[in-house]
Amino acid sequence: MKNKVIITFYDVENNISEENLWIESHGNNLYQIKNIPFFAPNIAYDDIIKVEDDDGVLYFDELVETSENSTIQIVFFKDEFVKSMIREIESFGCYWEGMYEQKILAIDVPFNIKYDKIKEYLNTLFDANILDYKEACLSKVHSQTN
Repeated sequence: MKNKVIITFYDVENNISEENLWIESHGNNLYQIKNIPFFAPNIAYDDIIKVEDDDGVLYFDELVETSENSTIQIVFFKDEFVKSMIREIESFGCYWEGMYEQKILAIDVPFNIKYDKIKEYLNTLFDANILDYKEACLSKVHSQTN
């Protein structure tokens, strides 16, 4: 599985969990994250990581270089709002991946996109009890705009 890495982390119930992420090799056990994490914290699309190879299975070892992108993880309480929310997120210049059966979205906020309007939008939906969200990996550039 040289094109996926296993990220181990503590979930919301403090249990050890794993998530597999797509990666692209940059040589010397360095890889670039190539999808948006649904559950794992502190990692974002395009981050450069170092991995440990255990008989062909790659495990996250350390973060080498951040992309300055941010990862927002969303769970919906009212699925009739998912499509309109996706359109709005795309209009901000963000990318997303979804797990519709679990009503979960992972949002990639690129480093060059202002986060304050996105956060305001998410807070409006949170206040309306439509969704909950977690700033799973908030980059330095985005955390300074709050």
